[in-house]
Amino acid sequence: MEKIIKRTFFKFFGPTLVASLALAIVSMTDLVVAGQLLGSSAFTAISLALPVTIFVQIVTAIFGGGAGIVLSNLLGQGERERCNRVFTAALVSAVGVGVAAAVLGLLFLDPLIRLLGGQPGESMEYARWYIGILLLGMPFLILAPVQLTFLRNDSNPRYSMFCVLAGGVWNLIANISLVLLCGLGIAGIAIGTVTSQMLSCVLSGRKLYRKESSFHLTRKCWSLRVVLEMARPGLPAAMIFFFQVVLTVVINHTLAVTGGDKAVAVYAVVKYLITFLYAFYDGVTGSMQPMLGIYRGEGELDNLRRTVSVSFKIMLIMSVAITLALELGAPLICMIFGVEQDMMDITMAAVRIQALFCITAGILAFLGAFYRCTGHAGAAMVIAVCNNLIFPVSFILLLANFTSLGSNSVYWGLVLTDYATLLTLFGALRVLRRPGESPLLLIPAQDSQDKGPVYQVLIQDKYEDIPRISEEIENFCEEHGVSMKKQYYISLCMEEIVVNVIQMGFSKDRDNYIDIRVSVLPEQQVALRIRDDAVEFDPTRSREAPLGELLGDSHQEDYNELGLYLVKKVASSYSYKRTVGFNDFMVVL
Repeated sequence: MEKIIKRTFFKFFGPTLVASLALAIVSMTDLVVAGQLLGSSAFTAISLALPVTIFVQIVTAIFGGGAGIVLSNLLGQGERERCNRVFTAALVSAVGVGVAAAVLGLLFLDPLIRLLGGQPGESMEYARWYIGILLLGMPFLILAPVQLTFLRNDSNPRYSMFCVLAGGVWNLIANISLVLLCGLGIAGIAIGTVTSQMLSCVLSGRKLYRKESSFHLTRKCWSLRVVLEMARPGLPAAMIFFFQVVLTVVINHTLAVTGGDKAVAVYAVVKYLITFLYAFYDGVTGSMQPMLGIYRGEGELDNLRRTVSVSFKIMLIMSVAITLALELGAPLICMIFGVEQDMMDITMAAVRIQALFCITAGILAFLGAFYRCTGHAGAAMVIAVCNNLIFPVSFILLLANFTSLGSNSVYWGLVLTDYATLLTLFGALRVLRRPGESPLLLIPAQDSQDKGPVYQVLIQDKYEDIPRISEEIENFCEEHGVSMKKQYYISLCMEEIVVNVIQMGFSKDRDNYIDIRVSVLPEQQVALRIRDDAVEFDPTRSREAPLGELLGDSHQEDYNELGLYLVKKVASSYSYKRTVGFNDFMVVL
């Protein structure tokens, strides 16, 4: 089973990582173009707009990330109707918040810019244009990442990646064209950003709102209960971004005092670099989120543990690689961002200091995402509050006021924050841990649900395994008092479904596996669950034809219609769902 988990994780990881990096590059594109083409005043203006970008991330964390966790959990439980309600409520809420933010932000634009640290002068005028246009496009800036999150939870990570890449390419082309060819200056940069998200909305919507999607819009669209349901797992991540707004304001004012406008501009480089760094971490956490949600909903603790093992190893490897890249590549980073010569030394020093927290940042990002996905919002909130508000503000103010570090006090404060947060988390887990849970991950040592006797086997896509498995299932059923009739029927169902799975097409250039489980339920019912990663195939949608027609084989299909007809006739219930790239078929006799 571990091979299937690894394959599934990397199926999500590649596209999710590329999409996360592309999003980070899109966010950095504005800064790079401004630095290369417009100078330090535009650079500073975009730095002032960072809290606006963070606001978008706050809303996305709740109505995208939080709703996505709830959706994957509900899919694991087979609750399709509730999925639709959460899906619709999330989209309606995201658009509503975007419209409200646009109206209020434009009405109070100048006070907002001053609150963010803007000072009278050229940079203030640049900020007025840049932030104003971003506010005009706020509904699209929010809706685009929300839709992309839902696409990934609908097992479409590759198409989600395509939408991000298309928007990113358009953003780069539009930025350069509108600045150089049309002479629109920083307004052209903002227009390019907004239109790229509009394009992403259109492309992702074409796939997300199709009939075959796992989620659909419903008239029962909005209620406070549904919003609170998605807010619960999304709140810790949203609070991280909210605290980042407060922290950015504190940092901007601290840097303005200790180093002036140049120090503020250097932080813009570091901040966008950190955003790019976290894109790698988001590739891991975004890949494991649908899997953890599904397995938690299904009660599959072993698969949940396997997912944790695979994803954490990848996180550690990437963290070490990023640390080395930042330490060695600081001069190249300065060149990419167009850092002026008199700012080179302080920028390289800031980048190299930040490299010291890459490994701890990766661990905290992993743990925070894991706790959100597995229903431990309290532990995730400890990380959010400590790592993004209490410790960074405290350390930065202390170092800035009581040491001679100058502007570097900000970066050393951020490094110390991670280590202090980890120590605090370890102490908090002693309180938050419930009896029977593991010390760090808070996973129950054993499944609390009594599922009765279970037979499980993992086979490759080979027909010759079927007779042996059929015999083993019959022996298992006989051992646990299942009637001869049900023994025969459960073996029949297994054979017919597995044959159809193999026929429907596995790729022959790699090993393929089918997970078969038989459970003895109360009142001598027997459940057969077959999970595979073949092409999407829903046996419950096979046509209802007369038995005589099926026996005559007058209607040829790629699958065995007669076998599926027999399964439906002998089963007391059957169901199908497609989750995280798996076909999951359940038959109860």
